[in-house]
Amino acid sequence: MNPPIYDQLIREHGDVVSEARKAADETRRQAESALDWSTLRPRPYDPWSR
Repeated sequence: MNPPIYDQLIREHGDVVSEARKAADETRRQAESALDWSTLRPRPYDPWSR
């Protein structure tokens, strides 16, 4: 259970902590996608694939 002051702050200002967490998660997902270089790596040499 949340302390009464926290409940009052949520009523007055919204759940800022929850909104910040959502924004951070979305930013992390976007950064992971933008920084995904896995498709640019050369394939390992396989002498048997000819």
